[in-house]
Amino acid sequence: MNLTALKSPSYRRYLIGSAAAVNGLWILRVVVTWIAWETSLSATFVGLIAALTMLPTMIIGPLFGAIMDRSNIIRAAYATNIGMIIAALIAIISLLLNIISPFFLILLALYIGVITAAHHPMRLSLGPRLVQKDQISSVSALAALNFNTARVISPFIAGIIIDNFGTLYALLTAIILYLPNIIIYSTLHPRVLKISKEYQSIGAAIKEGFRFVWASEYLRLIFAISATYTISIRSVAEILPVIADGTFSNGASGLGHLAATVGAGSLCAALYKALGTSERVPAFSISIIIVTIFGMISAWILTITQLWPLALVSAACMGFAATYLGVSFQAEIQADLNDNIRGRVMSLWGMITLGSMSLGSLLIGWVADTLGMFFAGSSLLLCSLISLLYIYFNSKRFRL
Repeated sequence: MNLTALKSPSYRRYLIGSAAAVNGLWILRVVVTWIAWETSLSATFVGLIAALTMLPTMIIGPLFGAIMDRSNIIRAAYATNIGMIIAALIAIISLLLNIISPFFLILLALYIGVITAAHHPMRLSLGPRLVQKDQISSVSALAALNFNTARVISPFIAGIIIDNFGTLYALLTAIILYLPNIIIYSTLHPRVLKISKEYQSIGAAIKEGFRFVWASEYLRLIFAISATYTISIRSVAEILPVIADGTFSNGASGLGHLAATVGAGSLCAALYKALGTSERVPAFSISIIIVTIFGMISAWILTITQLWPLALVSAACMGFAATYLGVSFQAEIQADLNDNIRGRVMSLWGMITLGSMSLGSLLIGWVADTLGMFFAGSSLLLCSLISLLYIYFNSKRFRL
């Protein structure tokens, strides 16, 4: 069982606080995408809002990664969590004042995107710094288990709260769930990094991160596969309101059920990774290829089916594939990284994955509005398979 990270008292406390906060994050995500759909009834706009929550990571993610490698990471953790609470408060005030509009949602999405750009490298750097190096793969698996348990519970709860009490109460719930972390962070003692004089310049630190990744053919391969599976699988999860209500007319509760089903599949993958072997999974092993294609086909079925039960099954399969791949790649990247480069490398990986998701959700939303969901899903599958074949034929050294 790959639960060795739980031997660290600091990591156990961190995991408890993170569990509550991640539930808050998922409720906030469901609420924002639902408001976007309810306001516009446009797949393009929902895709745009999803893209804007991730776009800042692609642009300024490396900057935050360099900062995490040299800053007080606990202060950074406080800042990003308080930033998310402020986002929920802004949404609450706008609902009370009845000033929700497409332009306001664009600004809110951009704000959430900036906080996410800072939070991503912080989260991926803090956990590993609370455990021994041989426990890092366990951290990746437990983080995914934590994230995807919330992904099952929170969207379902959010859908019920929105349907029965309104979006205001869903946002209040998100705020309450962020509060435990504010207390727990003060009890954590991550490893202190020694910063070389060579990296006193933030610009030099960012360049070093890019050079480090580019110099490794294996890391370039992982980043390429990550971009492919993110565009083809994870971007579909960003337009669930369009499928739940636009295709099936099931409202907020339907969105909650569909998002929770994606989470259930993700949770199964996270459990498999957490409770299974701690052995590393090479980036182009047979299992990675099979799961990638399986996830692509599942995402395609979800976009074209008219049968609700099949949509739920496809969503679960899509969630399983996305999380299996994400945890495998994250653990593989982190395995050989030193602490003083970790934030920069992981921020670049976040830039690739969230940037690809941003691009994918925007494109699939626009194509769905223009040519229909069937064409959007089918063209996405075709382009992704072509990309995967191209990567495969250019990675002979790493095939297993």
